[in-house]
Amino acid sequence: MPHLASIKERYRLNPLSEKETYHLVIDLQDLPIEYQVGDCLGIHPSNDPIAVEKILAALQATGEERVVGRKDAEYSFRTFLTQHANLYRVPLKLQSLARAKDLVEFFNQKPEVSLTPQELTNLLAPLLPRLYSIASSMEEVGQEAHLIVLRTGLCSTFLCHKAPLNQPVIPIYHHKTRHFTLTPETHSKPIIMIGPGTGIAPFRGFLQERITQNHSKKNWLFFGERNQNADFYYQQELQQLVKKELLHLDLAFSRDQEEKEYVQHKMLAESSKLWQWLQEGAYLYVCGDAKVMAKDVDAALHQIIQSESQMSQSDTKTYIKNLKLEKRYLRDVY
Repeated sequence: MPHLASIKERYRLNPLSEKETYHLVIDLQDLPIEYQVGDCLGIHPSNDPIAVEKILAALQATGEERVVGRKDAEYSFRTFLTQHANLYRVPLKLQSLARAKDLVEFFNQKPEVSLTPQELTNLLAPLLPRLYSIASSMEEVGQEAHLIVLRTGLCSTFLCHKAPLNQPVIPIYHHKTRHFTLTPETHSKPIIMIGPGTGIAPFRGFLQERITQNHSKKNWLFFGERNQNADFYYQQELQQLVKKELLHLDLAFSRDQEEKEYVQHKMLAESSKLWQWLQEGAYLYVCGDAKVMAKDVDAALHQIIQSESQMSQSDTKTYIKNLKLEKRYLRDVY
């Protein structure tokens, strides 16, 4: 069962950007949650009450009708629509009737469609929780969990715009990582973190923990986004760590020059140093987009190791396979 938590603090990280990315502080006081860096919080969003009322009106329903959902759970129709149904996906059986982006738009286009509350309940997909990497360490922040949230859909809009502050109305659960974390073996070793965009989230926690616990000062972060003046998340915080010689920072802002530049290009530019850190036993972590970024980073890593070590292509693949077996090349990609 999820726990009800409150948002203590919320502010936008990139007010000058086309995108909306927020920093959130979730209050864990009195909740039985103790996380480690690399863990996630699962958030159960709620649907917009206005959207729910529009659907009820379209069906000429009161909302008090009793319906049976998944696993034979019984709810009022309003509760089911608010907390358990995905209203942003038109059911497959209705898609042939209209091209609509969500259920409200569907009923606006097709007011003649008549369904009972239970019939609609049977058609709707479940409202699933959304996982967010925790961007803090309890060693640094105590009974809080910090999140970085890019506003894109239902859950992020709920967190960034709809959810009230300082009220325990956010259903959360703790999702433990199986592998993507710091271990005693990493304490004395260098770490290389590659996390463009919101992929920086776990690495903020990593840095807090390593610095608070006086682990190795060899921390290297590759961060990237669109524009430096608008999308440099935690700029002052990271630059202070650089100034204190607690962080080596490489930045790739793709739209600040004519030819786009990404984190893999920065890796290749630092090929020799990156290979040296691996030779020193560095642990390499990658977090973020699986479709493009993670593949490009992996290709760059292969190129760097083959070039710097003069290994054959086959030996390079074996070397990287061994890094994975030793849990020194870890990825949290999605």
